[in-house]
Amino acid sequence: MFNMEQAITAWRRQMLAAGIKAPVPLEELESHLREEIDKQIQSGISEQLAFETAVERIGYPSQLKNEFKKTGCAKDDRSWKLLRMGLIGAAITPILNLIGLFVFHRSSSIIFSDQWWSAWFPSYSVWLTFTIIGLGQWMRQRKTSNA
Repeated sequence: MFNMEQAITAWRRQMLAAGIKAPVPLEELESHLREEIDKQIQSGISEQLAFETAVERIGYPSQLKNEFKKTGCAKDDRSWKLLRMGLIGAAITPILNLIGLFVFHRSSSIIFSDQWWSAWFPSYSVWLTFTIIGLGQWMRQRKTSNA
């Protein structure tokens, strides 16, 4: 005879084996699976068929693993974009600072002068902040993907 709880436990183990290990998404998927099973049973089909139909509708572990990988890549792309943007800004700002000093002879471009602090320091601060945040996110993402 078909045992629903054993089938759900086996499905959950398959999800863990496929790499879906975070508890929140796994519990949410199980909740959706149980709701779909209830819906199928209420329509009058057997428990076993209801379970199999629900698994097909939600997706098999390999399919879901690919979907979770896509969302992980999107996060990784964002951290790379933030890091790149910070590094590019941090590289361009000193160049512009030097152009302002040597080409346009701007007194605000003299490094560490009183005018420099209000004209250039905010730019350096912003790009450094972007770089640090991007680097931190990238390192955290790398650490969680290796674990």
